[in-house]
Order: sequence, then structure tokens, then C-alpha cells
Amino acid sequence: MQAQNSNTAHSLYALYETLPNEVQQVFLQELLQKQADKLETLALYLACQEAKDENEFLTEDETKAFIENLPQ
Repeated sequence: MQAQNSNTAHSLYALYETLPNEVQQVFLQELLQKQADKLETLALYLACQEAKDENEFLTEDETKAFIENLPQ
């Protein structure tokens, strides 16, 4: 099932790349407007996963600063 989902996602992205630039921009704008929370969560997850993979963790002070600066 995961391979099928990956293939579908890749096919959709390939289709997106064939669109004219103006259509791509409008699509991205609508995607951001309607899916901002999901995109922010995914971006944070991917950044955390990359840091974990590269063994780059925040220091205790950086962690505290990050938590204190989270939107409420």
C-alpha cells in the first residue's frame, strides 16, 4: 500500500510540474490557504527527522528558547 501511495504522490507531483508557472503559483497559494496547519506540521516533522538523521539535536538552551517562542 505504501508503494502505491508513493507512486500516486509522485504522479501527482509530475502532473503539477507540467502546469504553467502561473497555474502552479495559484495552486500553491490555494494549497497553503486551505492546508496551512497540515503543511506546517509536515514541515516541522521533516525538519525534526532530518536533524535526527544527521544527529543534530538542540542544546537545552535552544530547546527552551524554541518552546518559549512557539505560537499560542
